[in-house]
Amino acid sequence: MPFDISLLCIAGLLVGSFLNVIISRFGTDESFVRGRSRCNACRSTIAWYDNVPVLSFILLRGKCRACGEPISWQYPGVELSTAILFAVAGVVFPPSGTAESAFGLVFALGLIGTLSVVFVYDLIHMEIPVSALAFGIIWTVLYLSLSFFFDEPGLPLSVSRLADGIIGGAIAFSLFYGLVFFSKETWMGMGDAWLALILGLVSGWELLLPALTIAFGSGALVGIFLMITGKKGLQSRIPFGPFLAASVIFILFLGTMVGEAFGFG
Repeated sequence: MPFDISLLCIAGLLVGSFLNVIISRFGTDESFVRGRSRCNACRSTIAWYDNVPVLSFILLRGKCRACGEPISWQYPGVELSTAILFAVAGVVFPPSGTAESAFGLVFALGLIGTLSVVFVYDLIHMEIPVSALAFGIIWTVLYLSLSFFFDEPGLPLSVSRLADGIIGGAIAFSLFYGLVFFSKETWMGMGDAWLALILGLVSGWELLLPALTIAFGSGALVGIFLMITGKKGLQSRIPFGPFLAASVIFILFLGTMVGEAFGFG
């Protein structure tokens, strides 16, 4: 459905722009929905025509029109990646007009937006916003509950996707909470434990091992690369939230394929 995908791309650009506002204003007294965007360097108000997702960054050559200071690549990066992920979601959960497809697509888009905030904020600040985690958990449990009542009528709860997700979430959270407790938050933070809960809810207990393998494996590879290039040392801290968030998206999109590869399909 090219038309639907193009609409999702446009929606992704606009949502990505709003996510940048959330990321930049989180932890401040500024409202997410009120107040014009300002340059981080000179604090001048950004005109609407300089605030068009991705396009304005290109036309301005990555610099503020008022002061000439460079604009962070975070802004077009979040906008473009959100557009791409929205488009992929439209392919994986095609809007066919049924309640099941609508649930799946809306859930995927909401989770993508939430995890994008988690990914970038943790990467910048080494901290995961609690409100984003709370929304992600409630959003996922709500989706699993609605799927159970509307898409799995008559199916026993014990073998439902809801039960699978709850068990997976409980195992993932317990594992990470143990790492947090015994390391006194030197290995992992509580934010990582709550994010692992979301990973377990999405993957279910059967796909939890490959999901965690993806997160830890990608984290190790990036860590080794950063040490080889001299950007990080052996004792340097690297945020783990982005790798957990990326694993959630990977399982969300390719969970069926991963399950078949591991003999669960």
